[in-house]
Amino acid sequence: MFDERQRLETLKTIAETLNQCQHKEDMLQQVLKQLIQITHFESGWIFLEEEDIHLVADASLPPALSHDDKEPMCGEDCYCINSYKQGSLTEATNIMSCKRIKKEVELGREDTNGITHHATVPLKTPTETFGLLNVAAPNRSTYGKEELDLIEAVALQMGTALKRIEQYEKEEMRVRLLEQLHTLSKRVRDAKNIEELSYITLEELRKLLPIDAMSIHIQGFHLGDEKVEEHEQLYHHYELSDQQDMLNIRFRRILKPIESDTLELAIEYVDLSFRDLRLQAREKEMARFNERARLAQDLHDSVNQLLFSVVLTAKGAKAITKEDALTQQLDSIQTMSSDALKEMRTLIQRLKPHGLEEGVLSGLKQHADKIGLENNVSSTGTHSMPYAIEEALWRIGQESLHNAKKHAQCDSVSITLHKQQDHAILIIEDNGKGFDQKAYENYPSYGLKGMCERAETLGGECKIQSEIGKGTTISVTIPFS
Repeated sequence: MFDERQRLETLKTIAETLNQCQHKEDMLQQVLKQLIQITHFESGWIFLEEEDIHLVADASLPPALSHDDKEPMCGEDCYCINSYKQGSLTEATNIMSCKRIKKEVELGREDTNGITHHATVPLKTPTETFGLLNVAAPNRSTYGKEELDLIEAVALQMGTALKRIEQYEKEEMRVRLLEQLHTLSKRVRDAKNIEELSYITLEELRKLLPIDAMSIHIQGFHLGDEKVEEHEQLYHHYELSDQQDMLNIRFRRILKPIESDTLELAIEYVDLSFRDLRLQAREKEMARFNERARLAQDLHDSVNQLLFSVVLTAKGAKAITKEDALTQQLDSIQTMSSDALKEMRTLIQRLKPHGLEEGVLSGLKQHADKIGLENNVSSTGTHSMPYAIEEALWRIGQESLHNAKKHAQCDSVSITLHKQQDHAILIIEDNGKGFDQKAYENYPSYGLKGMCERAETLGGECKIQSEIGKGTTISVTIPFS
């Protein structure tokens, strides 16, 4: 039994210990040890509820419960834990008999140190529960009200301290996660290419979160672990950018709310970095193609025309001269100029992107044939187009045909090219499933946006008309100047 002085001294000693501790397991172990030392209880153990309910602290366990690395204390099948999980354990109470000890006795282990029953109390605050405290004394089947009141007061102190430590650990985790998130954001931002960014993503996410396995599928190649999706409850996948790339993650445990929020931010950083690298690559590609187109145009407008003039001049001079020697020289000049003109035209064609060697319409027809789309092509007008416009129409047409095949699920397309005096119009129609035109502004396709942006770069426009069940029409108009 405890008098008031003993009770106050016990609570004071335990309160001092609680105020000095910052980590749950250390705090619970120290407090339990003190409780056993300054009271007549001879054994105690604490179960804490985290992902599951498990033993986190013990003091003077009898051999029947401590053998084989405390194997009898594993699991949740006992009277006190069952009562706790059912919500019926709300205050300090006597357990009629300890199921764990009873089981060991039935298995032939008699070394219980005389303990058969224990008192149990939930560790809690007025609003939360954290686990339960058990204490026992030998040859006792019940515990008095004073004893139960004491351990209930101790449990309340411990519950309050657990709440404080939980808040401290949350803040500590938040700071750590923010620091690691900052490192991740800096590294992914500094990545020079898609492959480097993929490796950085895998490396930094493993440092950031409790990840068991992870893989990334990007631009057709795979990095990371195999069979990530094996554990359905802990498996998650995240789409990256506009290329249907995928990040697959299997976690070691269910994430805490702050970890989930951090993951969401990390995925956004990674996704933005992938998009940025693709935009940079697209800009470099555009700059390269524009330079090739400019060079081809300059060769066509200058050297090509001069060589053509030489051919015509030599041919005309031959027609008015009667001197054999001069005629032979003019024949040589005409032949060399013609050969040079052919070489120049071949060089100009090579400067065009692959697929444009025979023009936009022919290239789009070949591309439609290649991806298995029946097609009907037609054109009007004979005006030549600047190479930059030819390149833009080719790229927009490619994306349109790709969308028709992959998303619209159509089997045939119509491709029409109108070459007017001062502008060109490309129209591609499909007989696919279409989409809701009203939702176009929020349509999740950066390919469509890229088509419009490419046309707008050259002062043109790209109109998209679609209706569910009635196909889609892409109309691109680009001025020549």
